[in-house]
Amino acid sequence: MGARVRHLALPRPHRRAQNGTSACHRHLQTSSGHRLIERNYLQGMEGVLTGVRVLDLSSVLAGPLTGTFLAECGADVTKVEAPGGDVTRSWKLPGEAPGPISSYYEAANHGKTVVSHNLKAPEGQAWLLDSLAHTDVILHNMKWGDLDAMGLLPDRLSNAFPKLVQVRLVGFEQRPERLAYDVVVQAESGFMSMNGTPDGPATKMPVAMMDILASHQMRAAVLGGLFHRERTGRGGYAEVSLWGSGLTALANQGTQWLMQGTVPQRMGSTHPNIAPYGDMLMCRDGDVVLAVGSDAQFKSLCHVLGCDVLADDPRFRTNVERVKHRESLMKALNAPARLFSRADLLAAFVERRVPAGAVHSVQEALDSEMAQVYLTGSDDRRKVKTSAIRWDQAGMRKA
Repeated sequence: MGARVRHLALPRPHRRAQNGTSACHRHLQTSSGHRLIERNYLQGMEGVLTGVRVLDLSSVLAGPLTGTFLAECGADVTKVEAPGGDVTRSWKLPGEAPGPISSYYEAANHGKTVVSHNLKAPEGQAWLLDSLAHTDVILHNMKWGDLDAMGLLPDRLSNAFPKLVQVRLVGFEQRPERLAYDVVVQAESGFMSMNGTPDGPATKMPVAMMDILASHQMRAAVLGGLFHRERTGRGGYAEVSLWGSGLTALANQGTQWLMQGTVPQRMGSTHPNIAPYGDMLMCRDGDVVLAVGSDAQFKSLCHVLGCDVLADDPRFRTNVERVKHRESLMKALNAPARLFSRADLLAAFVERRVPAGAVHSVQEALDSEMAQVYLTGSDDRRKVKTSAIRWDQAGMRKA
């Protein structure tokens, strides 16, 4: 257990223990007398951002995920919470254990030092300004009026701390008075209108995808800001919009309207341009989703299922025809698929290079052998990492 730190200065970069793990302070005493809430441990090699100091003033999901990503890359991240704590500490499932931690909170806040300060009070503001002198990156989702009242407007911080990289999350950049939660942006950016079955209602995605998309934009802003500072010696201010993060992720569905004048509709899991893609085969013991993207792959699919004749059927010979006759196609493919176990069918698909996957529950996905490298934490507090990037000992990306 590390010694207590009395006030103001951010924790020094992690000391490396002899076994290669991070040796970190377990407790922190703040200027207002609040103890460190907790400290999690990151295992393994030092990351590419070792030595970078981050103040994470953000709350809920997008910003905290960004801070955790930076911590996983080796940055020294201090999360600053109001005395009551991040609101997601109370976002518990029915039956979840009592206490100050929820599984939702854990998903976005591992690998950080967590402190508690009232940044609207003079003592908290003094702590923050002192800490910023030793900080490379600040993340937050504060309202403009609060920034003004606290003397933390971007221009002022840039003048006082010219090397500081500032990344701010907003909801609707042109409508700052609006509250923007993930489901609101899912609805207004068009995602909900496309999600669900044709005969069902518009449906929210089961994860806060707009927050996750915004977090990826924030990560890019941080790394871009650090690179800009490396070249010019100056930091800067970047703003990421939750609404913009959703809108810019519409990809081909957006250009479908912009270029073709066709409004994307709810199609379940199927693809508007490709078949069978997103379509399901129902095996004896589970479902398999197909992602057949070429006529050659379709021929291999038919061969595995023992129905080569379908590959020469005029209704299914080309992708254009398969899209037109999707319902008839899937009826024909599912008849032989029901004779297979899921494992046997997937093994045959792998051998013949047919792109397909088992429809796993979240439990099956996280219990799989491939998932283990992306998990962190102890047995009773396991978490999924935020980064899918893997680095070798020289800090080079693995192929």
